[in-house]
Amino acid sequence: MENDLNVSIQGFSNKELANTIGKTTLNIIDALYKKYNLDISKLKKVLISSDYSSALTQVSDDYNHCISSTYTNSAQAVGIAQLLTKLASKEQIAEYTLVLSANFFFDIILPDETVNLKNLSPVIHRLHHELIHVHERNVSSLDQKKTVDDYDDALFMPGIRAWSEYLANYESSETAPDESVKETLNTLEATLTEVPSEIEDLIFKYKIQTLALGDMYFEVKKRIKLITNMYAYAHGYIHAWDIDMDKHFPKLTQLLSSSKLAKPLSNLDAALIYLKTKYDCNELVSWEDFDSTTLATNELYAAFGIRIERNKEPDTGIYIHVD
Repeated sequence: MENDLNVSIQGFSNKELANTIGKTTLNIIDALYKKYNLDISKLKKVLISSDYSSALTQVSDDYNHCISSTYTNSAQAVGIAQLLTKLASKEQIAEYTLVLSANFFFDIILPDETVNLKNLSPVIHRLHHELIHVHERNVSSLDQKKTVDDYDDALFMPGIRAWSEYLANYESSETAPDESVKETLNTLEATLTEVPSEIEDLIFKYKIQTLALGDMYFEVKKRIKLITNMYAYAHGYIHAWDIDMDKHFPKLTQLLSSSKLAKPLSNLDAALIYLKTKYDCNELVSWEDFDSTTLATNELYAAFGIRIERNKEPDTGIYIHVD
């Protein structure tokens, strides 16, 4: 591992705890790097903070990196890690900082602020997952200069993020504890049970004029991204472990087949398998390869009666049609 990787701890009142978490993190990264031959050459810093939101803002400002105004924070899932990118002058990637919430280590931090390394497996797996994100970006042949407009943010980017989460869980599945996989699939079940109703409620409020179109769309877009992310996240495990869903998760299987989202999610599944095949053959070189994930995302919106069109004039936003 490159010896210029810095692990920094922020906001911990217990110095001994901070030192232990920092050293443990560095040791795990070094071990994973060596065992799985990961390309993490541009990962320059890991920032572990008790104030995750502020840490994201701090690094984003330092990198002049535009991040979404919110990270995942819903009843179904809460973000605890994010990889931020600094671009070089020619818009090529210069370096990364991995920002981790203190909650990333909840499995090993005891109430008395000591560390229980006997329960380290989930932390190892989560770090493995994050390092796959770094590896994926480092070995990618995709054009990093691609610009994203409002239309792409709605339909193209969810597929990009879903693919990245799918790959990270697929490639890190060897270190995944059984409980982590079970928890993820249970979270997908909760997402598919609860989030469609939330979307329908938002659209209803718009139709009765108690919610503005822009506010409705903003909230719906967040939930569509949550659905695609959780579906891909879970299916990284499902495909890597070849899980018999009928046997082990019959309720989720029934939900996936009976939901009005069944067809677009099935198409997303096929798209992820296609991308993994291209990736394994070093043939994932064009953003056009993500047309199928974009189509699946468009179908998710359509399932709720929402149609999004790019304005004919460049850089003038999008049209949002609601049935």
